[in-house]
Amino acid sequence: MRVNPGDLKFTIPGWIVERWSKIAYLIINPNIKDIASRFKMEPSAKFHEAVAKYLNEYMYENKMPPEEIAPAILNMADDLMAGRQMQIRAGDYIMIQGFTRKG
Repeated sequence: MRVNPGDLKFTIPGWIVERWSKIAYLIINPNIKDIASRFKMEPSAKFHEAVAKYLNEYMYENKMPPEEIAPAILNMADDLMAGRQMQIRAGDYIMIQGFTRKG
């Protein structure tokens, strides 16, 4: 079963956004959850395409992903092959976002 970009479902822990917004903006505000909720968004289509491409190449063609994102792709492939919902760890997400932005 090949991975299609539109079929990818990720779990991004909510604390990532909340903590990031506190650190990045140094906001001291009792309503931080309201502010942080405005920053929540789904990964881009480009992100999904890259993940699907490298997951498929790794799982079905025995091709290693690019060295820059290999740990992230291998983590997700491990989740997928074990039948678990893929978890995006904060570092993995940042790694792949940086890679896709480079083009």
